Amino acid sequence: MRGFPRIGFSYKEQKPMKTRLIGVAILFILGFTAVAQKAIIRGQITDKSNGETLPFANIYVKDDVSKGTTSDLDGNFTLKLDAGTYTIVFSFTSFTSIEKEMTVEAGETYVENIAMGTSSDILGEVKVVVEKKASNTMAAFDREKMKSTNMVDGTSSEQMKKTGDGDAGEVIKRVTGVSVEGGKYVYVRGLGDRYTKTILNGMVIPGLDPDRNTIQMDIFPTNLIDNITVYKTFTPELPGDYTGGLVNIVTKDFPTQKTLSFKAGFGYNTITTFNPDFILYPKGNLDFLGIDDGTRKMPVSPTVNFPDPTEGKEYLTTLTKKFNQQMAVAPATAMMNQSYSFGIGNQINSEKKDLDYGYNFYVNYQNNYNYYDDVRYNAFRKDPDASVYDLFPDRKSSGQMGQQNVIWSALLGQSIKINKRHKLSLNLFHTQNGQSTAASLNEVNFELNPATLFKQSLQYTQRSVSNLNLSGKHTLKKNKWTANWSISPSYSTISDPDIRSTILEREGNPENNIPYTYGLNPSVGSEIRRIFRDLSEYNLNSKVDFEYAFKKKDSLESKIKFGLSEVYKSRSYRIYDFIFDIEGNNVDIDQFDPNYFFQDENIWTVETDEGTYASGERELANTFDARQAVFAAYVMNELPVTEKFKAVYGVRAEKVINKYSGENNTGTVIFNDSTVLDELNFLPAVNLVYAIKDSLFETMNVRASYAQTLARPSFREKSIAQIYDPLQGRRYNGNIDLLQTVIHNADLRWEYFYGRTEVLSVSAFYKKFINPIEIVSFEVAPNEVKPTNAGEADVYGIELEARKRIGWVEKDYVKLYIGANFTYVKSQIDMNKILIDKGTDQYTEKEIRQANAREGETIGDYRPMFGQSPYLVNAFISFSQDSLGIDANLSYNVQGKRLAVIGIGAIPDVYEQPFHSLNFKISKKFGKNMQWKGSLTAQNILNFAQRRWYESYNTDPQVYDYLLQGRTISASISYTLK
Repeated sequence: MRGFPRIGFSYKEQKPMKTRLIGVAILFILGFTAVAQKAIIRGQITDKSNGETLPFANIYVKDDVSKGTTSDLDGNFTLKLDAGTYTIVFSFTSFTSIEKEMTVEAGETYVENIAMGTSSDILGEVKVVVEKKASNTMAAFDREKMKSTNMVDGTSSEQMKKTGDGDAGEVIKRVTGVSVEGGKYVYVRGLGDRYTKTILNGMVIPGLDPDRNTIQMDIFPTNLIDNITVYKTFTPELPGDYTGGLVNIVTKDFPTQKTLSFKAGFGYNTITTFNPDFILYPKGNLDFLGIDDGTRKMPVSPTVNFPDPTEGKEYLTTLTKKFNQQMAVAPATAMMNQSYSFGIGNQINSEKKDLDYGYNFYVNYQNNYNYYDDVRYNAFRKDPDASVYDLFPDRKSSGQMGQQNVIWSALLGQSIKINKRHKLSLNLFHTQNGQSTAASLNEVNFELNPATLFKQSLQYTQRSVSNLNLSGKHTLKKNKWTANWSISPSYSTISDPDIRSTILEREGNPENNIPYTYGLNPSVGSEIRRIFRDLSEYNLNSKVDFEYAFKKKDSLESKIKFGLSEVYKSRSYRIYDFIFDIEGNNVDIDQFDPNYFFQDENIWTVETDEGTYASGERELANTFDARQAVFAAYVMNELPVTEKFKAVYGVRAEKVINKYSGENNTGTVIFNDSTVLDELNFLPAVNLVYAIKDSLFETMNVRASYAQTLARPSFREKSIAQIYDPLQGRRYNGNIDLLQTVIHNADLRWEYFYGRTEVLSVSAFYKKFINPIEIVSFEVAPNEVKPTNAGEADVYGIELEARKRIGWVEKDYVKLYIGANFTYVKSQIDMNKILIDKGTDQYTEKEIRQANAREGETIGDYRPMFGQSPYLVNAFISFSQDSLGIDANLSYNVQGKRLAVIGIGAIPDVYEQPFHSLNFKISKKFGKNMQWKGSLTAQNILNFAQRRWYESYNTDPQVYDYLLQGRTISASISYTLK
């Protein structure tokens, strides 16, 4: 056990486990006692020129060097002293020592972060700035950007607090070049979830949507996040399956001193709160925790066979009665939105000086309501006559929709530092989300059999992610070697238990004394349906990274990095669909009552031979199981060519194997854990950094990068699955012949950091896609879709960012910042290389579009890529007055219209329209030591709606869907004890 720390008992003594546990307990008691008896000085030592931490710096009392310590491998230090006045010396080889006089009191903790410089960059009197250590401020994040080998952008928890955003989906859209679809799905540089990857604390986590390739961002509340980093370029130590951006969500670390905090908030929405017309899915007992209590559980076996009524089996009655009778939406009270959070953390140091323990625990709870009193869903198409420009409706729906969204998350982090050279960490994260939705719609169907339909639907979606991350960091052999490793299993589930839908035809004409009646008529789209959908995924991600630092002959430090990683994924997907019909004479009721058909007296029986009965047939192609293993190895060199010019180059090798189990509906084609993807790819990368200026007060860099990356088809895409999704009303067809997408990436950036948190940057990028994957429709059946390789595509654009402190109001600690970023993106995909099925023949997308073009319309060779916004704009004004504890922030965000649904044949393209988001937040600290803070937030001040429109040549756009959420005013109170 040589080299292992001794923490209070001898390893040579074979003591019983109980005795050892008592010893550990005594150790922690002594640690707390020590904290109470002595003063503690904590902080971090950094290099003032570049922000990098300085491990193993010396910290000691000037007149008594026996009272001292050294910083650990992260530059952090802890020094314990008796009460008194001391001169503390901070020293590090080749740096100018700093002396700081301090008066400390027993039981108190003092945080001193020291930025050290060489004699050449220390100008005049040394000023020690005391500020919170960490990566959660914009100043700290800018330091990371300066020294990063990648081109990165991002945001910190400090900025999140100022904008008042509640989850990662709201936050990340403020990052340069990033947009968000539906509040959940990230697009970086106009590229969607296929080309954008999200990781948690550097490790891969599973997704929660069967239709998407990445995690939903709205499950991460901001008060658990330390920072979010978006990698715009690739280096070999990162996963190779992204090209738009790699989004790393970093959760909070333990604090430098004991911290206890809580927060409570309430929100009022101008449309939703206390609205007497609010409707909801009737609640289960655990809905307030985002968990279904089992009342929505599928009541029959997935393999059950429903007999036909003509068989006269009583078993059919028993099966039908197993389903819950509630089908109608229920009136409910939309209370004020609520949010609560609690956090605690601390560091504990042993008297042995070779063992430090830190922990944090955070829990967050939110319960929000939304009501849409004028929701619209429409379907339009082009006229068969090319001389007619106006679109005509297939279907128009409008009505009301109510939602309750509950989400809670918990984070427990623990770390142990041993001998200042070894750090072991364990993070546990769980998030739980339950969303209840009820909709009541009137629909006019204009298709072959025109009809007026009334529809009510109930849907409950339950999502969860559980993640464990065990990691270690070790500095070896005179600080030349560093080893980092992580093991991270994750488990995620998404369940839609018992989606209930009732669509009845309304007939009658009261003006002619014919009262309205409501009945079931499948020929016009009327139906009663229950759907159960489940997805579960298990991930195991493990990796180890080594770094060797050495000095070249010119004394410049070079680094060689190499490592291994493995990602294993296993996914199971199931969807079960049950249709309810009526035996005997069709029943017409005089009121629209979805519950009517499930009342006991209206269920089919052998005796009456009439009434409601259940039917369902298992579709073999509606389910699948799949797994994937990705093995990777890399090597890279960070080489300073001169003092100003640095090259970072290397290669990553990735081996992927996909296994798939599934069969077609006829059972004639069967895959049983069959290999459907087996590829080995080598991904080179070169990043060049030239420091035009690199001084204490300003840094200016020019960066250039080239890299090759990948995009792999999802489990469902690389399959023979034929999945009917009743939620979207379309059938998804897998494509077992899909190829990986290879992308060539080129980037150029000029960046200038001047002053504190001030920055100016300009970036340009180009991406070439080989075999991009697009989702296309069948020409004769637009609701049938499948993925296909689309030849080649190009994306290019520019990014601008500016952040400036207004100096002329810089007095009495008043700070005023303004900032903005702008992104322009142009994408084009060649429609001559996209093949679309039309019966037994295939045509290119351009040929299909030409066949349905209007008179005078010219069809080009290219169209934008799906989901790509041509421009993104963010702007903010931030004000703070430290002595009064006042902070205020006004933020604006908009993204240009983007292709949301690819039209085909007579179906026109659908574009999501710009949403102009304007938010304001003001907060005031008060009380002893400014420990209390009150905040007021206004969201969607401009009262914009979410809108998607059909667009066609030479005619007005038509509504595809429309949701107006209203304005929200929120107030919160928080308390932080340090």
